[in-house]
Amino acid sequence: MAVVGMGIVLVMGGCATAGAPLKSGTGSPSIPAGTSAHPSGAASAAPASPTPAPTPTPPATDLMAYAATMDGNVVPVDATAGRAEAPIPADLRPEAIAITPDGRTAYVADAFAATVTPIDLTTGVAGAAISITATPNSGISAIAISPSGATAYVAVVVAAQATGVVVPIDLATGVPEVGIPVGSDPVHIAITPDGSTAYVVDYGDGTITPIALASGTVLPKILVGGNPVDVAITPDGHAAYVMDGLDAGAVIPIALAADPARDVVGSAISAVSGEAEAIAITPDGSRAVLVGGTGASLVSLPSGAQLGTTISGSFTCVAISPDGATALLGFFDGTGGTKGVLPVKLSGGASGAPIILAGEPAAIAIRP
Repeated sequence: MAVVGMGIVLVMGGCATAGAPLKSGTGSPSIPAGTSAHPSGAASAAPASPTPAPTPTPPATDLMAYAATMDGNVVPVDATAGRAEAPIPADLRPEAIAITPDGRTAYVADAFAATVTPIDLTTGVAGAAISITATPNSGISAIAISPSGATAYVAVVVAAQATGVVVPIDLATGVPEVGIPVGSDPVHIAITPDGSTAYVVDYGDGTITPIALASGTVLPKILVGGNPVDVAITPDGHAAYVMDGLDAGAVIPIALAADPARDVVGSAISAVSGEAEAIAITPDGSRAVLVGGTGASLVSLPSGAQLGTTISGSFTCVAISPDGATALLGFFDGTGGTKGVLPVKLSGGASGAPIILAGEPAAIAIRP
């Protein structure tokens, strides 16, 4: 099925309104709807196409993203120029990626081995991997960096155990700290804008585990039900939105209080097309982009009303540019098929031509 337009417009600080429909880029390859790739799925093999040498210091005006792909690489993507640069070998199976607030370093988490690899984004060179645990058959499913840039938090899925662990890493020293027990099968971490609390998505038991980061204290779990796969927090820190992978991709709002024990779970407000994968919120907090196994859509917050039509395709991840103008959607159309990043304008422009990658993108991070 070909990519179709999605009518959207970004109004900074204002109410959501529908805009002119987006148009697919000229000559864009079709992205058929297909089986969505679960974060724990196997990598899809595809021959690497020739790519230009990486740009050591990209222009500050370029929208630079970094896609962690299932073939063991991190691929710099110049979304302004519409091209992928030379892959940077990272891990056996990159699963998650986060960039420091100063934009200098990316940290890549491995799903098959509990390691985190730093990448110097000014040189494109990967550093020595940081080992998180010696537990056999464990791996990392998520990573988040504190707003101060001092600490990374990684979710470790420990084989044959009912609970997962969140491990802080001191980024100044690269030394992991004592792990914090959370729920079953943690798959995502989001940190409040003030850096006070981390919210951990526990896929296995349908809960969100808040952690008070100053003390490392686990706070009472928040029951959302189903199998949550992702969470995003609004820039003002007043709300979190959880994507449920079980209930047809329902989005569940949580009103956040100063005391996480007083957080309130609301009723589902929206749904994504196909198996739910990820959610990202625009910088003004007025909209969210939802991606799943058969489509991507833009919704208004807090109502959850869909704006425009769904983009058809099998999407795995999403990131939104710091200025709120562009969403980058990771896509995958089946084993051996096309994989890459689809740029989508959020302010009445056209969707760009897909940027083709050799490996399936598991996660995308955009340089601040």
